[in-house]
Amino acid sequence: MGGKIMKKSTLGFLITVGILVLAIVAVAIAGRVKGKKTTAEIGEVYIPVVVSEVKTGTIEDVISVTGYIEPSEQVNIISKIPGKLLSNVVKEGQEVGVDQVIAYVSRDEVGVEFAPYPVRSTTRGVVAKLSFDPGAMVSPQFPIATVVKIDKVLITTSVVEKDYNRIKLGSPARIYNDAFPDQWFDGKITKIAPTLDQFSHTAEIQIEIPNPKHLLKPGMYVRVELVGGIHEQVPILPKSAITKRLGKDVAFVVNGKIVEMRELKLGYYDLNQYEVVEGVKPGELVVVEDLPLLQDGVKVEIAKNISKETQPTQGGESK
Repeated sequence: MGGKIMKKSTLGFLITVGILVLAIVAVAIAGRVKGKKTTAEIGEVYIPVVVSEVKTGTIEDVISVTGYIEPSEQVNIISKIPGKLLSNVVKEGQEVGVDQVIAYVSRDEVGVEFAPYPVRSTTRGVVAKLSFDPGAMVSPQFPIATVVKIDKVLITTSVVEKDYNRIKLGSPARIYNDAFPDQWFDGKITKIAPTLDQFSHTAEIQIEIPNPKHLLKPGMYVRVELVGGIHEQVPILPKSAITKRLGKDVAFVVNGKIVEMRELKLGYYDLNQYEVVEGVKPGELVVVEDLPLLQDGVKVEIAKNISKETQPTQGGESK
């Protein structure tokens, strides 16, 4: 009797569970059917994009190199006679003129006394180095001092093969040094090697910089921007708007609610932007972020236009 009661209870429990499961499934199916919408009801999926307007402006063909400041001329001052250095009468860093006394040398011989022999500068410039202390023996083979000319200074550096034809004699250069963070110095290219090194594939060049205040010192490390040319009133794109597809430079232009992938022909460039010879026109909007997500014809919506954040204010220039 007890066994039959257990069987009936178990059977009743299973039936109840089954009914509940069927009810849940029915409700779920009904919900899905009721909530199901057509593509038109859901709407299209758009990718939010950040854009910038293609602008016209001036761009320079800039080549960046580095180098060290050198004097325009360096002259070794020697004593024409051997003897003992009696004294240095100038200091390192002091400016001297032609025929100014640099030092005195004793030329005494046994049984004969001579007045101290004056060693004179043969050029005008700055004393870069005094080679001996008083009491040292000197001779014509070793310079007593070195005088440098720094009213104009030089930089000897090199450009790689691909940049060789981008420069010419007289091309302007801008020189930067960390000792003067808020200014640059103007110079120009005065020498270009007619041949390239076959191992490094570089060509040596020389840059001349006026230095009337002697701010630039020999040995200073400098950064140099060589200006190969200037183009004015040309379409310019930020570097962030350009990407590669199948080895070609492209940009994504917003046309209504889609983007068009445009192949570009680029011209001059610097660290942040490119001149566009073909591919986009001034006034068009190009995508400047998340370019890997895009393909030709993808639907987009403009989330932000950074051009509007850099518009000129009344009576002023772009911020």
